[in-house]
Amino acid sequence: MSTTTSSRAPSGWVFAAIIILVGGSLNLIWGISALSNKEFFREGSLLFESLQTWGWVYLVVGAIQLVVAFMIWQGHGWGAALGMFGSFLAIMVNFLSIGAYPIWSCILIALNFVVLYQLATNWE
Repeated sequence: MSTTTSSRAPSGWVFAAIIILVGGSLNLIWGISALSNKEFFREGSLLFESLQTWGWVYLVVGAIQLVVAFMIWQGHGWGAALGMFGSFLAIMVNFLSIGAYPIWSCILIALNFVVLYQLATNWE
């Protein structure tokens, strides 16, 4: 019998990692499209700054979410804590930029809320 332990993530964490991966990818797409093609967004409806600033913010948040998704996938507890913080941060960023693209922001807010719920209720 082997006494080695493998770091397996709980099933709720695996689901959360997949959703963070999807949300991070969508944030990267949002950031790239905000930087490259401004005609799809209503820049005048943004709460703060310009669309280019928000594009970079979304790129950074999306990249952080992708890294955190892989940490959660590996079963690291601190990855789950970072995932909860990252999801909260993404919810706030999406809420502040909801004026530029409301449907997209609402979808990402819902995805990040699901991640928060999954990580918080499946904490072991």
